[in-house]
Amino acid sequence: MVDRNPGAGDTVEGSAAGEAVDRSTALAFIIACQQDPATGTAFLGEDAAGIEAELEGLDQPWLRGLSIAEQDGTVIAACTVDWDPEPSMAWVHGPWGTPEQVARHGAALVAAVCDAVPAGIERFEMCGHVANVSMAALATDLGWIATEVNYAMVVPASTAARWTAPPVRLREPVRIRPAEPADVGHLEPLHTAEFGEAYATATQLLSRHHTVVAVDPTGAVLGYAAGSLQDDGQAYVDFTAVVPGARRLGLGRRLVIGLAERLLAAGDPEMLHLTVRESRAAAHSLYLSLGMRQDAALQGYRGPRVTAQHAG
Repeated sequence: MVDRNPGAGDTVEGSAAGEAVDRSTALAFIIACQQDPATGTAFLGEDAAGIEAELEGLDQPWLRGLSIAEQDGTVIAACTVDWDPEPSMAWVHGPWGTPEQVARHGAALVAAVCDAVPAGIERFEMCGHVANVSMAALATDLGWIATEVNYAMVVPASTAARWTAPPVRLREPVRIRPAEPADVGHLEPLHTAEFGEAYATATQLLSRHHTVVAVDPTGAVLGYAAGSLQDDGQAYVDFTAVVPGARRLGLGRRLVIGLAERLLAAGDPEMLHLTVRESRAAAHSLYLSLGMRQDAALQGYRGPRVTAQHAG
């Protein structure tokens, strides 16, 4: 049970109230919170225009799903949500607010946005910088489990455009090509093994992402890289995986470079981003060798639906 009751004069309003909140006021509050890793969510950036674009690009209207805590008519904490039925998962954006306000109102806000998510979706996730200790404390209170720390890496697109693909140290020649519908059966076991219950299914790697695969002369898929152009215009490498027998032979580098070429050709991003798990030392070294810099350390938290009863 979480005991996070509002204080005197505070009100917590559910998602239906989001439509009544002045859009510019809510947006300004979120943008201000995003400027500090201790109060922001990893699902959005720091640039005001980019934050607005990302919010507008959510699968569900962010303002309609917004839950807020107010004090004397001023927003002091907020939270919104979006979801996808295919991987049956929802993403909590926030809670935003000072550590004190998140401690006071965070559980109630998360419960309110969970209530806006359709029944049947029971996997929820929120994510923040490791400096966001109030999010970590809230997750503990809710009984949500922390994921492995991920390092956010970034490189200017101009640098990525100069990457050159080295030869792969395999006996047979390898070809990098765009993924095709027939590849799904090969991608699915590798994608599941590497990323488990990820935010995108193997089918969505072809429908929603730019995806390249590495194939040998028999047509066998040895690895893949999938990425996207986000609503803020930036490019992201979302997933990269190589079958165990072909690792540490230069194939991962070839896939990342091949995907970067497609992403840069599809848009005009300023930066190329990706995240890598803390335990993936070899991958981390690969990205550093490509000239990427570590931008942040991020922590995700996953758990079941939160109800008002659980929020206390």
